[in-house]
Amino acid sequence: MRTLYDLGDAFNGVMDMVLDETMDLTVLEACLQSIEADIAVKCENGIGLIRSLENLRDGMKAEAARLTDRQKIIDNRIRSIKEWYQRNLDAMGKSKVTTTRGTMAVQNNSPALKVTDEDQIPLCYLDLIPARYEVNKDAVKNALKAGEEVPGAHLEQGRSLHIR
Repeated sequence: MRTLYDLGDAFNGVMDMVLDETMDLTVLEACLQSIEADIAVKCENGIGLIRSLENLRDGMKAEAARLTDRQKIIDNRIRSIKEWYQRNLDAMGKSKVTTTRGTMAVQNNSPALKVTDEDQIPLCYLDLIPARYEVNKDAVKNALKAGEEVPGAHLEQGRSLHIR
C-alpha cells in the first residue's frame, strides 16, 4: 500500500493532468482508478483536489471580471481620445492628417436608420413575425409534481456529488 506522501504525489500528478488542457479525460479517469488506497483516503484527497480546482476557477473568474472592467475603462478612454481629436480636427477644418505612424481622418459614416414612430411606417416596409409558443417550464414542472400528466414532458431525478 502507498504511503500518505506517495498518495499526495499521486494526487498532485492528477492535478497536473487536470490542468493540462490537451489531456484526454479517459486518461485522467484511469489515473484516478490506478491510485491504490482506502476509499476514505482517496475521497479525502479527492475533496482536496476538487476544492483546489474550485479555488483556481474562482480566482480565474475574479481575474476575468477584473480584466473585463479594465478593458471597459480602456475602451472608454480610446473613445474619449478619438472624440477629442475629431473635435479638434473639425475645429481646424482638417479632415485628414498623415504622419509616419499612420493617417488620422475624419469622414462621414454610412447613414444609420432611426425609426421615430413605428406606427407611421407603411405596411410594405413591415415584416410579419409570427408569434410562437414557448414552454412554461415552471408551470409544467409544478403540474407534474402535483401528479398531473403532461404529454411530451416528464420529471427526471438526477444525482450529483456534493462536498461540504
